[in-house]
Amino acid sequence: MLLVGQTSSFGTHSLQSVGFFDDYSPNQRIASVSSRDRANDAVLRVLFVCTGNTCRSPMAETIFRQLVAEKLSCRDWELRERRIDVFSAGIAAGESDPAAREAIVVMQECGLDLSQHLSQQVNEHMLENSTVVLALTERHRRVLCEARPDLADRVKLLSHGGEDISDPIGGSLEEYRRCAAQISDNLRIWVDELFRKES
Repeated sequence: MLLVGQTSSFGTHSLQSVGFFDDYSPNQRIASVSSRDRANDAVLRVLFVCTGNTCRSPMAETIFRQLVAEKLSCRDWELRERRIDVFSAGIAAGESDPAAREAIVVMQECGLDLSQHLSQQVNEHMLENSTVVLALTERHRRVLCEARPDLADRVKLLSHGGEDISDPIGGSLEEYRRCAAQISDNLRIWVDELFRKES
């Protein structure tokens, strides 16, 4: 049974110990519970995880929210009223960094607003209280599973074909568009699976 606000130790399976942060500052590690975490009152709680939470995962969060709203014939801001929570975080994210400019532009081209996004680092509370965690790459998925093997069954790769969603950071707008299109194509499948109508 998962408890709201529950925290536990990673012990020997910390996110730092499994090797993901070899390329990052040794001070970066899984975050403590953030004040922005919400109570676990949602029926469906979907978490998207990438590295910095400024490009891929916030785009995935925004696109998924819109696709679900379309599926349910409601506005995206009404999802919380329907007890559906969608959010994103990064394994090596800074705190409250804005989304990448290119990500904001590409989302604007899709009629979506990413301008208010602020990055956050993934924490145990998020993992414990998510229905499904969608990792943008196999490495992200593996690190989360190794850190919390007891939650491995809810951590999935976003891509249905098994390929990674490559990081567009530092790339052109066209690279961001391709990234967003790849994310969107896979999320449409996830929405159909998660909201499959009973026959």
